[in-house]
Amino acid sequence: MVQTIGAFNIYDYPGTPIIDVRSPAEFLNGHIPGAVNIPIFDDGERALVGTRYNQAGKDAGFLLGLEIAGPKLAGYVKRLNSLFPVHSQLILYCWRGGLRSNAMAWLFDKAGHDVSIINGGYKGFRNFIREQITYAWQYRIIGGMTGSGKTDTLRYMSEMGEQVVDLEALACHKGSVFGHLGQDEQPTNENFENE
Repeated sequence: MVQTIGAFNIYDYPGTPIIDVRSPAEFLNGHIPGAVNIPIFDDGERALVGTRYNQAGKDAGFLLGLEIAGPKLAGYVKRLNSLFPVHSQLILYCWRGGLRSNAMAWLFDKAGHDVSIINGGYKGFRNFIREQITYAWQYRIIGGMTGSGKTDTLRYMSEMGEQVVDLEALACHKGSVFGHLGQDEQPTNENFENE
């Protein structure tokens, strides 16, 4: 049976796979850290369904979505099962926790997985993140010139059990002129906030 959880509850399930069923472009723009993308529609299909929904109404958009997704149902389950064992606990989301996540949750539940949907979807997660940032957290900022040992200090503090947020590591940029060299591709602003 599919359950619903709040965005704030995802951290109550450490190690539980998080599945984003939105289109690849939506996923690349921003997603919950650690999520895996198993899109119900590719970017073009999502545009077609959205256009039909806007021009002809909810029912017409829904039917087009069924026509597109129906033949691919087995493929979704095969992809999921190639990533995670059958009977895994999963957390799913789409944009608002609506049709896409409910459809995939039903399918994955029927395929033998224990599925929860994030109430409010990715949008609910983003609202949760923004709320967290506004709290009056106690924190200390470590700053200094290039080469002064800030990163080493953060690494040492982390090894000592302190909670550390390394903004340069999250941004994949050291902040200097050549700060991007040897780094992974920089995340979108949205993914930077999510991390």
